[in-house]
Amino acid sequence: MRIAIDGMGGDHAPDEIVLGVTEAAKLNPDATLILVGQKDRLSRPGLPPNVQIVHASQVVEMKEEPVKALRSKRDSSLRVAMTLVKQGGADAVISAGNTGAIVAGALFPLFGLGNLEGVKRPGITIPMPVDGGACAMIDVGANTNAKPLHLIQYAVMGSVYIKYLNPTLKLPRVGILNIGEESKKGTDLQKQVYAYLDKASLNFEFVGNIEPHRMYAGEADVVVCDGFSGNLTLKTAEGVKDFIVKRITSNGATEEVKAATRTATDSLDHSEYGGAPILGVRGVVIKCHGRSKALSITNAVKLAAGFIRGGLNDHIVEELRKLSRFGGAWYSKWFSWSKEEEE
Repeated sequence: MRIAIDGMGGDHAPDEIVLGVTEAAKLNPDATLILVGQKDRLSRPGLPPNVQIVHASQVVEMKEEPVKALRSKRDSSLRVAMTLVKQGGADAVISAGNTGAIVAGALFPLFGLGNLEGVKRPGITIPMPVDGGACAMIDVGANTNAKPLHLIQYAVMGSVYIKYLNPTLKLPRVGILNIGEESKKGTDLQKQVYAYLDKASLNFEFVGNIEPHRMYAGEADVVVCDGFSGNLTLKTAEGVKDFIVKRITSNGATEEVKAATRTATDSLDHSEYGGAPILGVRGVVIKCHGRSKALSITNAVKLAAGFIRGGLNDHIVEELRKLSRFGGAWYSKWFSWSKEEEE
């Protein structure tokens, strides 16, 4: 098992990335961890023997235009890491860098991986903390112009993924992020997806439309949405959390209240899960938060290793084949879109 880590991506690179990889190497002795980036900035005395450094002279900065940066910076740490996976030199890539560049590198075969068999549009999947644990929200930013088939496939991919976070889960509950519970709520996108999933007989339980407050109450294990709505929901949640913490801790709160606040917000810490996988691409891609520190990187390696050992992509392909057989003519019509229609 070989996992490539973008050593130059993120607000705290390279120091926190190297620290996280060092700890992950000790916890995963069966894995070879490949740090990709500027060798003079990544080298440390006493790196574990299962850590290798692959030199890449360039860096995709956080504010660069993603596709342009990947095209022009052929020796960037992100592109080199993606190429390692594409050419079979690694099984997974992890990065806390430029989100758009990570998504572009994962989706476009020209400088990345391309889609997994049967997948129309990959999606970023975030483990959203809710009552009782976490639900998988997909998509949170990769596909802002989603079609019904995309969300239907997200339901399948999300239901496979959530079992890796919760192995005791037998029949995931899948819902559609929406402004109301009724089947006729939302845009044509949500209505068409509802009509299909309501009749489907797949390896999950369809629980209908899910309003955000029901999601946080833990009433679904997987919540599907277009990338625009999902990203907006995610960033609103992060902003509200920061706002509440600031208000509580800056208004004369006692030490007991501050401690209770820290305990409550720790459960919302993205570092506990490591990162967000981009499901539906050839290989394993984990997008870490731009502010990730060592713990997040360590947990991202753990997550990627679990996906590799458990054959995540094989399970996704298997379930999508079942979806195709069930869907009949309607599914075939959507699936046979031309490239021009999708764009």
